Order: sequence, then C-alpha cells, then structure tokens
Amino acid sequence: MCQKAVAGPFAVLAEVPQHQFAWTRGTPATFQSSTRAMRDFCAACGTPLSYRHSGGPIIELLTGAFDQPDRVPPSYAVGTESMLAWLAEVAALAGKTTSANLGPAPPDLVSFQHPDHDTEPAWQPARTSLPGP
Repeated sequence: MCQKAVAGPFAVLAEVPQHQFAWTRGTPATFQSSTRAMRDFCAACGTPLSYRHSGGPIIELLTGAFDQPDRVPPSYAVGTESMLAWLAEVAALAGKTTSANLGPAPPDLVSFQHPDHDTEPAWQPARTSLPGP
C-alpha cells in the first residue's frame, strides 16, 4: 500500500504518539485508503503527509515532508515482503547531482512547492528562485 500511496518504492515514516502531535499549518485533506488506514495529504499541492489508523494512538509522518528529513533516519523496515528486488542495488548505482542531470536551473525558475523551512504562510505558494550550480 505504501508504494501506491507515495508513488515510490517505499515510504519512510516517523512514528509520533497522537497526543503529542498537532498540525501547525492548516488542516490536511484525508483519504481513507483502506478499512484500516487514513492518509493525510496537502490539499493545495498533493504532498503525502501521514498514515494513521482512525482513532489510533500513533500517527506516522512521511519524513520527506520534514524541513530536515536527514534528522529522522529510519530505524526498522516494515512490509519487507513487498520490497522490490532492485532496491538493494540502489546504493551501488552511479549518482548524478540534479544540475548534472538537468543542467543549470534557469534564472527565472520558480518553485510552487512549500519551502524547505517554515518561512511562508501555508496558503501562499513558495515563490523561491532556485539557485544554479
């Protein structure tokens, strides 16, 4: 299910007790993805945000939506029976930077995704020019 929900080979989630969690910017939209699970996402841009059981004690937040996702590394894997066979090979693949793959960003490029840091009101798209190489 996680592969479909995030359109990727896996989801990286951080568990937080519901009683210690609150949305600080607006209210996400919710999709009931099964009889068990609710998935919250940004209604403005569609970014997946969380997985939770309705009325459950835990909310699991997708770490890619965090300002600093590298500060929340995974500590275990779930759903290993669905792991794609090629996933174990990814770390050994040759890598490219974004600019090596796409070329330098044009000076007039504007991102409409939420910024990486909590600096913009939630109801306005971020209008941040992306730097070149």
